[in-house]
Amino acid sequence: MFYDLVFAAAISQLSAPLEADYSLHGVVRYAFLLALVFLAWLGYTTFSTQFAVDDLLQRVLIVAQVFLVAVMAANATGPLSGREAAGFGAAYGGVRAVLALQYARVIGLPGTRSVVIRRIGWLVTAAVVWTASALLPAPHRYLAWCLAFLMDIANSWPPSRGTIVLPPGAAHFPERFGLLTIILLGEFVASVMRGIESQMGWSFLAASAAVLSLALGFALWSCYSDGATGWETRHMRTNKHVVQLRIWIALHFLLFLDIGVLGVGARHGIALPPGGSFGATDQWLICFAAAGAILAIMGIAATSERHTTPRNSWLWFAQVAVAIVVLGLAPVASRIIATALLLVLFLCFVGQTALLLINQRAHR
Repeated sequence: MFYDLVFAAAISQLSAPLEADYSLHGVVRYAFLLALVFLAWLGYTTFSTQFAVDDLLQRVLIVAQVFLVAVMAANATGPLSGREAAGFGAAYGGVRAVLALQYARVIGLPGTRSVVIRRIGWLVTAAVVWTASALLPAPHRYLAWCLAFLMDIANSWPPSRGTIVLPPGAAHFPERFGLLTIILLGEFVASVMRGIESQMGWSFLAASAAVLSLALGFALWSCYSDGATGWETRHMRTNKHVVQLRIWIALHFLLFLDIGVLGVGARHGIALPPGGSFGATDQWLICFAAAGAILAIMGIAATSERHTTPRNSWLWFAQVAVAIVVLGLAPVASRIIATALLLVLFLCFVGQTALLLINQRAHR
């Protein structure tokens, strides 16, 4: 739990530059750094649910990881071409090196040696590239980052056989994803609070925007937890289960990205003058993020055992239609007051929750 709270601080730091540069460039920067934070969290979460190691040395290694994640957070606010971003990448490389040490401690366990050795090799190689990239100038640093990032992605998606031999915890692993979702939604609420602080006066429309933004966060959580049952136990028995798990993990990252972008957009909506509308860039980013969240939650639900039986296909088409409606709002959002757009988004997530609950009942 303490380990996850450190990641909450890192994610909060990532949001600050996005609030200052709420544009496609800012979102790309946010997505890249969020991906590294997510991979750092995923690496330890996978290890901790695979192996029940809880001795003094393991705790020392966890403290080292916590420190390095704190360094990542401290260097998360500068431009990618600056020294801070170089420090962020080097600290992330340190996190991967510590994870390699954790895996090295279990290398002698029977039946998992080959899988663990392969994982250690990828981790050490990526850690060296990430750390060395801090010494390179900006253009060459980006190439090193791309190389190391691809290595980390490959290492995070081992062959199906390796995942079946050494699966993450069937119950604890999804629960940790649910906890990280709560952390992202907590940052969503924090963005709403910062928007409330920026209001000089309170009119009915300003108060409505704040209330609807909080309601939107609640609707997101209800859609994920009640509708999609995102934390459901997942057993790795076949290659199909492994593929579903990989899709489930990737969709969670997409959902986390969308929640972060939506949170900053909600803050901008609250800070607008009463009756104001979102700007051209804001409206596209908000609508794309909302549609992306709808599709991500739908995909998470589709990988669940409660939803996979092919019944009531119209419920899935209806969810796609909801996402299309949200995207269709983007070109006309400048002619809609921000409060009305937030209300429509809230109703869309409530509607998706209802569709997912109907589908659950059809499978009982």
